[in-house]
Amino acid sequence: MFGLDLLDFDQLILVLALIALIGWEVMSAYRSPSPLKVYRPTLFVAGVLLYYVLFGPLQALASGEGLDYRGLDHRDLVVWGWLGALVFYASLLLGFYAKPRAPAPKRLAVRVTPERLHRLGVRLCLLGFVMFAFVGGTRVFALLNPLAARGLVDGGFGEGGVDVGAIANYFNYAINFLIPGILLQAASWLKQRKHTSTLLIWLVSAAGIYVSLGFRYRLVLLAVPLILLWFMARSRRPNLFIVSIFLVAFVLFNGLIGLTRAYGRGLDLTNLEQGIDLYALTNRGVSETGVFLASSGVIEQTPSPGSPYVGLQPLLATVLFPIPRALLPSKPDNSYLTNALSELYGGEIFANGSAVMGYAEYYLIAGFPSLILLSFGLGYLIRRLWNWFLVRSYEPFAQCIYLLSSSYLYVVISRGYMPQVLMLFVFTVAPMFWLYRRWSTPVSAFQQHSVIRGHDHPSLPRQ
Repeated sequence: MFGLDLLDFDQLILVLALIALIGWEVMSAYRSPSPLKVYRPTLFVAGVLLYYVLFGPLQALASGEGLDYRGLDHRDLVVWGWLGALVFYASLLLGFYAKPRAPAPKRLAVRVTPERLHRLGVRLCLLGFVMFAFVGGTRVFALLNPLAARGLVDGGFGEGGVDVGAIANYFNYAINFLIPGILLQAASWLKQRKHTSTLLIWLVSAAGIYVSLGFRYRLVLLAVPLILLWFMARSRRPNLFIVSIFLVAFVLFNGLIGLTRAYGRGLDLTNLEQGIDLYALTNRGVSETGVFLASSGVIEQTPSPGSPYVGLQPLLATVLFPIPRALLPSKPDNSYLTNALSELYGGEIFANGSAVMGYAEYYLIAGFPSLILLSFGLGYLIRRLWNWFLVRSYEPFAQCIYLLSSSYLYVVISRGYMPQVLMLFVFTVAPMFWLYRRWSTPVSAFQQHSVIRGHDHPSLPRQ
C-alpha cells in the first residue's frame, strides 16, 4: 500500500520510523489546547520531508515507475536517503527541545500600527522592484505576464538595464523583497481592511514575475506565509480542508510549471500541444523526488576515492560567498557538490542540474557526525526562533517575520548548498529582523513608563 509493500525490511523500518517521528510531532502539536502549537517550526520541517522524502519516492514506487533517475537505478540506494532523513529529523528535534524556555523579551514592536506596516510593505516592494528593474531594464514588464513573457522577450521587447558588473546578482536577488513586502501589507489588511487594490496589484505582479523567472521556491515563500497568516491573525489552527486543497493545487501547479517553464522567459505552452492529463501533472509535480534520489546516492558513495568527505569547504564557501568573484577570483565554489554528483552519475554532463537535500550536504562534510551536529544546531536555531515568537505572538510584525522564517526552512532543507541558502536568506528574511529591531521599543522603556504611572510591573501586552 502506497509503495510500502515494495520496500525491503531495512527500507520499511526506516520509512516507518520516520513516519512515526513526524506523526508524534504533529499529534503533540494538534493535541495542545494552544492554537499556536500547530505553527511550530518542526512541523514546517516535517512538511518538507513528507513531500521530498516520503510522498515522492513512495508515489513513484506505487505507480510502477520505479526509482530510475539520470540513467541510474536508485532502488538499492534510497535506504541511505531515508537513513539520512531520519538522523537529520531526530537530531533536529533534539536540538529543538534542548532549549525549552523562552527568555523575557528585550524589545517589542507593540506600537507599530497597521498603517505603518502597510507603508513599510509598499516600500520594500518598491525597493525590490526598482533594484531588479535597474539591471533588468524594461524587460521586467514582460515578466509580469508569464503567458506572454516568452514571446515578448524573444521578440526583443525591453531594453537591458544598467551593467553593474560584479554586483549584478545582488540587484537580481532584490526581487525577493516583494515577499516580505506583500506579507506586511497582508498583515495590515487583516487588521484594517484598507489598501486592498494596492495589495492585490503587488501580489499579482510578484506572482507573475516569479512564475516567469521559473524558480518555484519564491512561490512557496509567497503563498505559504500568506495562507497561514490568515489563520494566525484570528488565533485559529489552519483548516485542514483548505490546507489540503492548497497542497493538491501546489502539486498540480508545480507540475504545470515544470512542464512549461523557460527560465527567465515565462511559460512555454507549446510543450502542451500534445495534450496533458492529471496523471502527467501529478507526476511532474512530484518531480523533486530526484533531489532525494541524488541525496541517497551521494550519501551511499561517500567516502570513496571519487567522493571523499569535503571537510570545511561548505562553511568556507558560505563565509566568502557574498564577496563577488571579480574581487576574489580564488573564492571557493560549489565544486565539492558537483564532484560528488559527477562521481555518482558518471560525469559532469550527466550530473548537470541535479541537486541534493540539505542533510546530504551536512553528511558530505564528515559523515554522520557532521550530519548530527549540524542538524542539532539547526534545531537549536529554530527553537530560538520559536521562543522569540512566543513572547511576541500578538504582534502582526512578529507574525510576519516568524511565518516567513519558518517557511524559509523549505529552502534550507530542500537545497543542499549553504552559500546560496544564506544569500537567499539575506535577501528574503534578514531585512525583516533588521527592520523589527529598528522599529521596536526596548522593554526598559515600558518599565520606566509603568514606574512613572505608579505601577510595579512593565505595561506589556499579555502573552
